[in-house]
Amino acid sequence: MIQILAENNFFYVINKPVGFSVHNESPSVAEYLKTVKKAEHFVNRLDLETSGLMVIAQKPEYHEPLSQALNQGTKTYRALLRRALKNETETWTKPLTDVAEGRKNPEGLTKNRIPCSTEITVIQKNKFLTEVDAIIRTGRQHQIRKHAALARHPVVGDKRYNESAYNEKIFAMYNVKRMFLHARKLEFQFDKEHYIFESADFSLDHFFKT
Repeated sequence: MIQILAENNFFYVINKPVGFSVHNESPSVAEYLKTVKKAEHFVNRLDLETSGLMVIAQKPEYHEPLSQALNQGTKTYRALLRRALKNETETWTKPLTDVAEGRKNPEGLTKNRIPCSTEITVIQKNKFLTEVDAIIRTGRQHQIRKHAALARHPVVGDKRYNESAYNEKIFAMYNVKRMFLHARKLEFQFDKEHYIFESADFSLDHFFKT
């Protein structure tokens, strides 16, 4: 279920479960917020398959300054990637389009590509999987998912940029079915205050037990 983790006069922060769209499909975050009579001015958005932190402005006039604050801040995701990543840290910088693409060409058309950067830090790994933190300071659509696929380490469970047969094999082996991407930390400055929000309810340890 959707959790409200923090709230003030300017915004509130929720933890979105996997399987909830923001507003396009049911069940959605928008539907839930209507039932609890909360504002629906979404500052950041997450894909249906992605769980984690979202910031929602209390009033329309706060939306743009909060959006700028988030863009200037740090957004950290936790992800489970296919295969063992060679380096402990990497920065993926291939330009991407700002629309959803397909597994055969995650970058999209050359003329539509825009510079972006994803900073990767390995948390733990084995021969087959790597758990990482991924920091993005830009906001291209599916940025982490595309960069991971282009690096030949697609996000496990990603139906768009990973192979369906591989995903189904992992789902069966570990008896869990989802895309393993979670927006776990937001850090930004707003109205002279420094904010850090974390979602700690996303663990991948069971993939690395021996």
